[in-house]
Amino acid sequence: MSGLLDKANETAKEVEITKDENLVTPFATTEEKLVVDKKITISLQVAGIIGLLVSVFLLIQVGWLYATLVDYLIAFAALLFGWALFNGADYVKADLSAVKLILTAFAFAGLFIVTIVSTIFMNVGGGVTISSVTLDGDNDEIDLLFYGPSGMEYDLELLVDGEVQYSRSLEIDRDRGRHSISLADFWAGNSKDMNDRSKVDYQIKIDSEGGNDSFSFNDIMLREVDTGFVRVNEVYTTDSNGEKEYTGIAVEMIIGLGDPDAAFDFSNNYFTGTTPKTIVSDWTATLKVKFGNSIVYTYDSITANEGTVNGLGEFWSGWVLMPGTDAGNLARDDFYDDDGCYTFEIEIVNLLGETYTDASTQIEFSWTSNEAQDSEQNSSDQQATAC
Repeated sequence: MSGLLDKANETAKEVEITKDENLVTPFATTEEKLVVDKKITISLQVAGIIGLLVSVFLLIQVGWLYATLVDYLIAFAALLFGWALFNGADYVKADLSAVKLILTAFAFAGLFIVTIVSTIFMNVGGGVTISSVTLDGDNDEIDLLFYGPSGMEYDLELLVDGEVQYSRSLEIDRDRGRHSISLADFWAGNSKDMNDRSKVDYQIKIDSEGGNDSFSFNDIMLREVDTGFVRVNEVYTTDSNGEKEYTGIAVEMIIGLGDPDAAFDFSNNYFTGTTPKTIVSDWTATLKVKFGNSIVYTYDSITANEGTVNGLGEFWSGWVLMPGTDAGNLARDDFYDDDGCYTFEIEIVNLLGETYTDASTQIEFSWTSNEAQDSEQNSSDQQATAC
């Protein structure tokens, strides 16, 4: 009998434990849910405030005198988005009320209006200012953007090394002014060399009733290339006896700004000199291969538009493989005369600036003597090297 009572007591304890577990689990789940909901609501509120700050920043950056309808619409859209996110926090908590919607709407709109009024005082008495100077490489000109009060007249001057090379009298249309100047009207060479040492100073100056403004745009005035190098890779076949037959060369060319203190160098089929600094520019180049004083091969001229040659590649990014006469290689029979020094002469005609001829690339080939050796001596073949 006592055994039955013990089993009954154990069963009752199990029931009680099960009930306790069932009671604890829902409370734990609710706490976790509250933590998650709190993170969401805080995130929404923070995002809403960021939206408000973005709208205010947009207004302050442009200013009342210079803001257009599009500027206001963008700023108001950011404000409205921020207000919706901020109140979305209450929606998630199921605590959204019409009173809070109205109060936050007045608060957000009030700050918006105060910002607009503040920018009015910020711009009162202001003159024409330079907003940006950008390079339009496709049209070979610089594009200027100005801010200023509607109808205000201003004088524009472009100075090169302190001397006026271009001038115009203009007027602000509504709240902005735009003007483009062809590079050919003032070009005087690159503003810097390949080592960023200053060479020419370019500057825009503005004079208006409200004051003066100036802007130096040297960083975008790199358009004239002056150096061209070539590197090659010897191409050959090897027969069953280990004897080599040289069939041609793979030719790569690089165009850019050269270092006057550096020179071309080449050894063991590798370029070891100072690589020119590549830039985005417009030019036409012709590559000739000379043996002594004789021209043994001439490549078709190539023209770069913003540093890119259609069908070849992007010279603004580095070395580019030149077209060949035999599967991408310059075939031996098309240029090779005999062992000796070959000069790869590059003539560069800049759209802006001067014409440069670079004959620094001089490489010596020893194919005839290499092939004359016995197969046992192939390991001592003379590789191409700088002359």
